[in-house]
Amino acid sequence: MRYTRVIVAALIAAAPTASAQRIESFGPEIRPFVGAYIPTSDHSNDFKAATMVGAQGAFELSENFHFVSSVSWALGHNKFAGYSTDNTNIWAYDVGGEMNLVNEITDNWFLKPFVGLGAGGRTYDYRARGVGTKTCTTGYGALGTEFQSGLVALRFEARDYLSCFQSPVTGKRQTRNDAAFTFGLAYHVR
Repeated sequence: MRYTRVIVAALIAAAPTASAQRIESFGPEIRPFVGAYIPTSDHSNDFKAATMVGAQGAFELSENFHFVSSVSWALGHNKFAGYSTDNTNIWAYDVGGEMNLVNEITDNWFLKPFVGLGAGGRTYDYRARGVGTKTCTTGYGALGTEFQSGLVALRFEARDYLSCFQSPVTGKRQTRNDAAFTFGLAYHVR
């Protein structure tokens, strides 16, 4: 009976220490990723799906909120007829926020499902002769999860983008939709 009281007292005393360690771990993260760029709706008439690579810089403001900045590149292939090449460098860059839950799976693993919102820009760098570079604004909604153990986490993220798009053929601006599905790592810099 006496040992039970000592163990309970030790666990209660250790609880604030565990919370304090979590708070001290807030800070910057580096998140490289690979994935797929998927044009949808009208955008799929002008571009093919492509592999994308990129990185995010994040700052963990609290256990449940991150500030995020991202940049990605995809070597896209456009479907415009008559161009000397269909290669198009597609650059995306944005800032946003993520809200997540923290679910303890084991003592060392945490499941962190999240939602996010952000805005930024997208640049289409057409590699065909005589076709210029076009840049427009974009916004996104994100849904994903992170499996974290210690300072490293595996991340899965899906983003749905709504952006303006300026046709290189007509010069007309339209609202377009596409998606990105990525897999990556998150390293918590301490």
